[in-house]
Amino acid sequence: MIRRPLAALVSVVLTVLGVVFLLPDCASACSCAMPPGSQEERAERALAESSAVFSGEAVEVEEGPSIKMMGISGLRSSRVTLRTSEVWKGPQRETLEVSTPRDGMSCGYPFEEGQEYLVYANTGKQGLEAYLCTETKPLEKAGADLAVLGDGGERPTGGEVLSDTSGGVSVPAMAGLAGLALAASVLVVVSLVRPG
Repeated sequence: MIRRPLAALVSVVLTVLGVVFLLPDCASACSCAMPPGSQEERAERALAESSAVFSGEAVEVEEGPSIKMMGISGLRSSRVTLRTSEVWKGPQRETLEVSTPRDGMSCGYPFEEGQEYLVYANTGKQGLEAYLCTETKPLEKAGADLAVLGDGGERPTGGEVLSDTSGGVSVPAMAGLAGLALAASVLVVVSLVRPG
């Protein structure tokens, strides 16, 4: 009869794991996988893949119209005006505007007025667009990126851009696995409770 307590323990563990994976993350609905490599390698890759790379202060953050970004219609957006200090790639202007989704599920970057940023942006339907899952970050946390980018907006030379071979698991796949674990644990509990 040791099987029954062991089965009960397994079902409790599976139930807890299922619930943990199925509950929404209260801090953020957006999840970004950390790309492989050092910060320097990620900065080189982001420079190669971005339409614009620049540093600047967010001087205005305003709610924009409902838009279609990342294939999702009806998202609310923010229009952020940044006073540029250096431009490594893209338009050489005193101010640049970027759009970013405001909805948590769409991974918008949380720009704040008065803060300085290193921005990696791509060209989209709304002009330059920035997301949480790019290498965009507050300027005070961009030391490794700035070392790669160089002084005066010069582009670094040398070094191959690495391809992403991380093989990460998507959020829907994780939710599916958690659902299967939860269903299996319910079946085990039902079979234990059933008299017989």
